[in-house]
Amino acid sequence: MNKKTKSIIAALVVLVLLVGGIYAYQNLGGDPKDKTVEVIIKNAKGKEIFNEKVGTNAKKLSTLLKEMKKDKKIKLKYENSTYGMYITGMGSDKLISQDIEKGLYWMYTSDNNKSCVEAGYCDGADTLKIADKDTFVFALSNGQ
Repeated sequence: MNKKTKSIIAALVVLVLLVGGIYAYQNLGGDPKDKTVEVIIKNAKGKEIFNEKVGTNAKKLSTLLKEMKKDKKIKLKYENSTYGMYITGMGSDKLISQDIEKGLYWMYTSDNNKSCVEAGYCDGADTLKIADKDTFVFALSNGQ
């Protein structure tokens, strides 16, 4: 083999190792979650039914909730409205739906999310950016 052929073979070996390493990193759990977010769910009586810190790479609250549903950490039912994700049911072991007749709807707050604190309220889940160590409390409430 001449020098050029050896160089091409060496380059191909390096390329295969690089591609294999990237694949392993992305698909075999090598992608560490860049933030931890605490999610608390309370029922209509104010009783905490879920409280867990979740590792995520999600940038928006809606993405985190969908991940948690997919991973079967929470029960979640929502509609896509004009304003984005509209939560109609949540829960841990069982889904608890809103009760329009009693005026009970799923609402959420955060005492430490930068956007929620600055505005005095939390934006819609589709637009609300989340950060490391944020805490969100979801409560079935009449808003009072």
